[in-house]
Amino acid sequence: MDMKNRTLIFDLGGVLLDIFIDRSFGALMALGMDASILTEKRCLMDDMIQRYDRGDVSTAEFYSYIAQYLPQSVQALPEDELQERIHDIWNMMLGCFSREKMEYIKTLRERGNRVVMLSNTNEGHWETIERLFRYTMGAPLSEFFDELYLSFEMNLRKPEPEIFESLLRSEGVEAADCIFFDDSEENCNAARALGIEAVVMERNAAWNSLPVLE
Repeated sequence: MDMKNRTLIFDLGGVLLDIFIDRSFGALMALGMDASILTEKRCLMDDMIQRYDRGDVSTAEFYSYIAQYLPQSVQALPEDELQERIHDIWNMMLGCFSREKMEYIKTLRERGNRVVMLSNTNEGHWETIERLFRYTMGAPLSEFFDELYLSFEMNLRKPEPEIFESLLRSEGVEAADCIFFDDSEENCNAARALGIEAVVMERNAAWNSLPVLE
């Protein structure tokens, strides 16, 4: 794959940042939440997470939504304590950044590529993500990319075609001039439908095992 002079679009969770959704879901079930709310296809939580990722609901509204499905003994906690507990559980899914991956991002930019990030994320995660990154790399995440495209700021979410179209307009590039890296086949197919070359990455995998990045 020729990446020279291409705009490279990287996903965040599962690609740049290890992510373990079951940690958060398991902690909620340990508190007493019904598993069906979390695990059934097109479950209630899935719909609400999508709305939260788009910025359609606030963090307080999202945490309150979660709280209503917890046992009364948990709901009876002081509001600040309840919100903080849910916040901590929500962020349990966030793993670590790899220095090697981020050094590779730096190398790509030094080669002359424009490198941007396109992430389905939300306000509750973003502050923790930035703190994790600064702890790992000693600098803000924004210093490693030419632009950060965040779903909750754009009011759009992958795999909606509009989020890719918005990015292309903002970057002033044609779809054929871009390569998209994501750990979701659905997201990659949405990008391909618009003419963007897309590579499905193995979730949380080390890049030295992926030929496309050699």
